Amino acid sequence: MSALGAHKVYMKLDAMRFELARNLRLGRDYPWGEHREFFVADPKRRLISAAPFIDRVAHRALFHVMDPLLDKHLVPTSFACRTGMGNSKAVITLVRELAHDPYVVKLDVAKYFHSISHGRLFEKIRAVFPDDSLNDLIFGLLKSHPDYEKTGIALGNLTSQLFANFYLADIDTFLYAELQGAYLRYMDDFVLCCRDKKHTHELVKHVVHLGHQERLRFPVRKRVWVGKNQPVPFLGFLVTKYGSVPLGRNQQRYERNMNAAYREGLCRSRIAEKEVSFSAWARYPSEHSLFL
Repeated sequence: MSALGAHKVYMKLDAMRFELARNLRLGRDYPWGEHREFFVADPKRRLISAAPFIDRVAHRALFHVMDPLLDKHLVPTSFACRTGMGNSKAVITLVRELAHDPYVVKLDVAKYFHSISHGRLFEKIRAVFPDDSLNDLIFGLLKSHPDYEKTGIALGNLTSQLFANFYLADIDTFLYAELQGAYLRYMDDFVLCCRDKKHTHELVKHVVHLGHQERLRFPVRKRVWVGKNQPVPFLGFLVTKYGSVPLGRNQQRYERNMNAAYREGLCRSRIAEKEVSFSAWARYPSEHSLFL
């Protein structure tokens, strides 16, 4: 939000707060606003849907209530959008696990956010919530984007991240219990580290079946077997049991951005910030893996 937009909000903060409280009590009749949509390419081209500012406040309020209820149903190795977890911790964990389980299979859900069934998601949420006080509000939220009436949630909303993470909890629980090795997930990126390839092949077949029950597809082209002790591409890094380095495409994108910054005459302090930021991101997993 721009400085001018923020100023307008703060000028009307009290009135907006009372209006928001009143609207939240409307349940499924909450007047969700129109999303502002734009594309990002980092590295894949994705459509981002940004809710109006006041709706983002509503999303945050819902998140604070729902997150503790949903998070406790996630396995300890689900790393996306959770307090104390994240990209770097996932990579660090994979470095550690590759020392014990040398074979890796990666799975990825096709068009994950667009494939989430509202009916299945609503069933899962109702099963774990202590009462039905939020049901109408969540139902209205799921229907708030005109492109996603029965299937799909908008990529860009805070609640969408929470819902998408929780939607896979049943598959998480199955793999965490049955895999003879280590299991990691970052949103819809699955990594299975194993010693017994035959056993893992059977588990992958079962996961594909479970995915069908959840209205999800794991295409063959997105089931990647990595050879014994071979580097594993994961979350922007190439990972081995010895550490991690950024994927070549990330290094190249950084170099292009830096060259553009020099051509545009960006001030030296901003250039230094970019250099330090990339260096810290690139080195953090490997440096912290040394202390595992």
